[in-house]
Amino acid sequence: MNDTMKKQLIFVLMICVIVMTACSQERGREQISEDERGAAALPAAAPRAAIDARPFLSEEELRRSLSEGSGNTGQESLLDAEQEPVKALVVPHHTVAASLTAECVSRLTTQQPPAIIILAPNHYNVGSAAIGSASDFQCYGRKISTDAGALMRLADAGLISVNAQPFAREHSVGMLLPIIAWYLPDTKVIPIIFHHRYDSDQIAGIIRALKPEIDEGAVIIASIDFSHYLPMEEAEEKDQEMREYLMKGDLTTISKLDSSYIDSPTIMAALLSCFGTENMRIIANTNSGRIMRNPVSPCTSYFTIQF
Repeated sequence: MNDTMKKQLIFVLMICVIVMTACSQERGREQISEDERGAAALPAAAPRAAIDARPFLSEEELRRSLSEGSGNTGQESLLDAEQEPVKALVVPHHTVAASLTAECVSRLTTQQPPAIIILAPNHYNVGSAAIGSASDFQCYGRKISTDAGALMRLADAGLISVNAQPFAREHSVGMLLPIIAWYLPDTKVIPIIFHHRYDSDQIAGIIRALKPEIDEGAVIIASIDFSHYLPMEEAEEKDQEMREYLMKGDLTTISKLDSSYIDSPTIMAALLSCFGTENMRIIANTNSGRIMRNPVSPCTSYFTIQF
């Protein structure tokens, strides 16, 4: 091959390289343009899916609890006209006692708290020791909004983690929500669940960290069931002991009790630590054996308490 032919071959190869490079760049520009169009079509941030609270309390159970809870339960009235606003309540999360929960929540309608702080047991002990949900809830056509700002503030302080997943099956929060949505439709919730025996001082620290919300009128609702798995007579004996511990404000004993007395001993101890017993009132105390007229089968007992 002479020099002229070599030069011609090199020239042809250079032309091919230039053409291929130009085509590649054009394809890149087209791909970028398509990607940009796709990105522009996406929303800036996907909304959090609301958690369905209907599985925790059926519509029939909700109607019955509202009907029974709105009347006089035979116990002393929760709120007297001259009383100070309620700061905290203890209510059951067992559906058998939903009317007791409804009775307590219904009395907050005159107070209309801007937020309800729900402190409840994590029955499955999944995830972190203290978890909040920033996702909203939905039940029977009503939306229950969470105070995501308060929850994120707690998370930023290292007091809780934020994870909605455990709340999709946690009845200690879910059972309360349809009742709250019915009586307090404009009230936000700050739901937090705790591992069993999570330290009461840590829970009290979370309550103190929520002082800005409490000062603005937020009410704490501790979702607690009491004696478990005992026949009615034995459960009532345990409840009598529990009543004495409560009235004495015996935090040390309460925080160590097992499920034959209470399912969330450290939540109860934290409330007593923060609010004391001076303004504590035991409103009602009963059990599923009495409600269902079955004194023999294992039962669950309930207290409703106001601070």
